Amino acid sequence: MINSIKLSLTIILALINAIPVQAQLAKPTNSVQPATGNASQQPKNRLIFQTPPPPPPNTGAPGQRRGGGSRGCLNETTQNVQLESKLLIALVPEYSSLRVVSGLTTQQHPTFWFYVPYTSDSSYAKLVIEDEKAQTFYKISLAQSPGIIGVTLPSTSSPLEIGKQYRWYFNIYCKQNNKFLTSVEGNVQLLALKPNVQDQISKATPKQQVALYAANGIWYDALTTLANLRRTFKQDTNLVSDWASLLESVDLQNLVTEPILDCCQPEAQTATTQANIATANFRQERRVPKILDVGN
Repeated sequence: MINSIKLSLTIILALINAIPVQAQLAKPTNSVQPATGNASQQPKNRLIFQTPPPPPPNTGAPGQRRGGGSRGCLNETTQNVQLESKLLIALVPEYSSLRVVSGLTTQQHPTFWFYVPYTSDSSYAKLVIEDEKAQTFYKISLAQSPGIIGVTLPSTSSPLEIGKQYRWYFNIYCKQNNKFLTSVEGNVQLLALKPNVQDQISKATPKQQVALYAANGIWYDALTTLANLRRTFKQDTNLVSDWASLLESVDLQNLVTEPILDCCQPEAQTATTQANIATANFRQERRVPKILDVGN
């Protein structure tokens, strides 16, 4: 009898001790845990640019994302030629099968981005915007050191229009003799956002806007928003990672570590109508001179 009572008590005690263990195992495995450590060290999704379908074949002539090599400008003080080890590069998607350099924007006065190995001591630039009616020229003073610059069309200039194809040219010249050095060129098109996408972007933070622009293939706006964030929050490692991902998604990984400079503003502008384009000599303003242009 006594042995039976001892056995019963042993079983009861064992059951009591097991209850907390069973309760602990019953906790949800997906419960939210308190955040620990630096937020920048937490896992995050990799930013990827969703490349839109390439422009139709009748968009225009093939673009040029990388400028040709040059021997730089003659230094007036030392009379030596300044050699440039890197090339001028436009930060724009390139469709290799069609050799089309093109990007979308939602801004009537977008910002264009370039890696420029030339400096303000010896060189300057011109940005040319061309549609079927006119060309507009903007003279640009460069930075004092090589790096990535953004050139925004002035608010006083004619806004881009939806449905039009615009051609841009970014040309580098020597200060000493206005000698043409090299250029890049491509297309930009103004896009009308769908109402639901517009609503999402209007309610989003700048960081969220970058992801929305990238997911919808709007290159210029994604790049400009992210570049401005990086210039403001230089120590944010998430922004550094997003910048690398965005450039890598369009095969510009060689520019990931280049500095983003606070430069450059257009200094002046002139307009040329379509009636004068055919007879004017714009080969230096518009593109790298071709062999057939020699002597014209």
